[in-house]
Amino acid sequence: LDLGPLDSSSSPDEDISPIESSEYDWLVIDTALDILVSLSGALGPQFAEFYKLVEKPLMRFASGSEPYERSTAVGVIAECIRGMGSACTPFTSSLFKILMKRLDDEDPGAKSNAAFAVGLLIQESGDDKEIGKYFGQVLSKLEPLLSGEEARMKDNAAGCVSRMILSRFHDKVPLDMVIPALVGVLPLKEDWEENEPVWECLVRLYSNSNPTLLSLTPKLLPIMNEVLGPPEKQLSEKTRGEVVEMVRFLYGKEPGMVREFGVLMGVVG
Repeated sequence: LDLGPLDSSSSPDEDISPIESSEYDWLVIDTALDILVSLSGALGPQFAEFYKLVEKPLMRFASGSEPYERSTAVGVIAECIRGMGSACTPFTSSLFKILMKRLDDEDPGAKSNAAFAVGLLIQESGDDKEIGKYFGQVLSKLEPLLSGEEARMKDNAAGCVSRMILSRFHDKVPLDMVIPALVGVLPLKEDWEENEPVWECLVRLYSNSNPTLLSLTPKLLPIMNEVLGPPEKQLSEKTRGEVVEMVRFLYGKEPGMVREFGVLMGVVG
């Protein structure tokens, strides 16, 4: 499968303008990229063998001059990482190199997708050396994303930070600085899929009695009241159950604070 740009000069229809031809070329490429995503999900770890064949063209698009090419390619890379799981480990170094560049991308979509991809890479890869090498740099690059204006970018940055806290490198995260920034972007506005790592992270921090998060409970209660309310698709069934258990835990500690929120009182049982 060749994902490189098609040669428009070979088109049998000479009446097609260069712009139309370029748009057609990308439509074909975009369709091929969609097939890649489907394959990665279907094949799982076995997709790693196929990824070897498409890695170079993917990297080429992820380094392209057009923002939509970079954004799309990085999104596909993220889905490939998710599909391969730990089988992405041999590609960790090359993936970090391109994704770190895209975390500084001028295009919000490319930057947002890079945050999503990096979080998955840290979560799935077994290459501790490479993860350790880039871990601190990733945190530094996420800081401005969390305070930005783009909702999806903040959502994906929050998901990435949460995966980093959940990772085996969690001791490298300055929780007293990162947790307030994370809570500050909640509730997530667009990419609700990232609620899964975010709330898994918060539940774990509560279970560990993290003092920074405990001090932020008054800020978190209205957020939990919102995410447990409509629309229900904000949370998966699994994540909803985790948030409900956290509400019940907090109700046992501070019932007066929880009583101020109708939705929360509806789940405490």
